[in-house]
Amino acid sequence: MENATDGIFSVNRIHKDNVREQSGCETGTWEQIWKSVAPSKVKCFSWLVTRKACLTEEALKKKGFQIVSKCFLCNEAEETNSHLFLHCKVTSQIWSLFMSLTGIRWTMRNILLIL
Repeated sequence: MENATDGIFSVNRIHKDNVREQSGCETGTWEQIWKSVAPSKVKCFSWLVTRKACLTEEALKKKGFQIVSKCFLCNEAEETNSHLFLHCKVTSQIWSLFMSLTGIRWTMRNILLIL
């Protein structure tokens, strides 16, 4: 593919630039999700989480719904994408259990790069 300074228009280049801008992630993250050996349901769910497209109360507020938001799991904080999948004490325990059962070693920095 031609480099970005060659002056040639490319729809593919525009699309990749838009994905990077909107997500704050490099396209490599998306490729890792879609090319993984995970089941399709897991890939789709991962895609939704990284795009912050899960229907949390935060997302419903953005769509104009009037909601008093509380996390359904811990009832301590507002239900946002980040809280629900990273910071909730219940979710943290589930992640810890999952990682210990699978032997996965993952730091918060890795997760934050994706989200």
